[in-house]
Amino acid sequence: MTVTHPIGLSAPTLADPVIAEAAARFVAARRSATGLDAFPGPLPADLATAYAIQATATAAWPDEVAGWKVARVPPALEEALGAMRYIGPIFAGTVEAADGGALSFPVIAGGFGAVEAEFAVRIAADAPADKLDYSPAEAAAFIAAVHAAVEVAGGPLAPVNELGPTASTAVFGNNSGLIVGEEIAGGIEGADALRAEVLIGGQSVGVGSAAKLPGGIAAAVAVALRMAVRLGRPLKAGQWVSTGALTGVHSIAIGQQARITFTGLAPMSGTAVAAVPAA
Repeated sequence: MTVTHPIGLSAPTLADPVIAEAAARFVAARRSATGLDAFPGPLPADLATAYAIQATATAAWPDEVAGWKVARVPPALEEALGAMRYIGPIFAGTVEAADGGALSFPVIAGGFGAVEAEFAVRIAADAPADKLDYSPAEAAAFIAAVHAAVEVAGGPLAPVNELGPTASTAVFGNNSGLIVGEEIAGGIEGADALRAEVLIGGQSVGVGSAAKLPGGIAAAVAVALRMAVRLGRPLKAGQWVSTGALTGVHSIAIGQQARITFTGLAPMSGTAVAAVPAA
């Protein structure tokens, strides 16, 4: 497996064969829907190394990238890692439109699964391949629409949350899919006025809003624009950016039911199901 090195980041602190082995293990585990009880090899100490694993695995995955999820680096680690957020790929085959019916949240048995209430942005235009930095104001120009959404987080690595953001970044950004709900009237301003809530097993596990996103929705999109081009995959018109958890990361086990609501919009409800091996 050929290692992909992101553009404009520091050199990875793990050797290419080690990066390639971790990426191959993640690809194999996701394809076979098999859980991993430990990180396959040394845990990356920095995001540059984690992104190299992610990019190498993404290049080997048999599906197109349809967008990117954005997630927070815990504040206590921001200085050490030099970042407030990280991103991970959302594959085309895992994007689903909510149509009012019952949803399924795939979880790898022996891995990790979660649901998150998020705002998903549809990208308006292709981003330049040679622009590496964006302000939130510049990013706002790439927003065609804002939708209520559910990120189906997780993957094969069971202790991913305990291992921290470098592990999450490395293992496909800890993303299993994106469920796109209703478009929000008024775009960012309309989304800023909404309140989200997640219930699992009928019990409320989190309430929040765009106020939980540092700098707001446009700041999250700016990070996706900056990092996607560094990963050699600049954002394209029609792709999605899932901008970050509004109420928290809510673990869900196979068989559990979840209901995600946004003020005034149709709820999105479903059940966690066992992920099946990829074709």
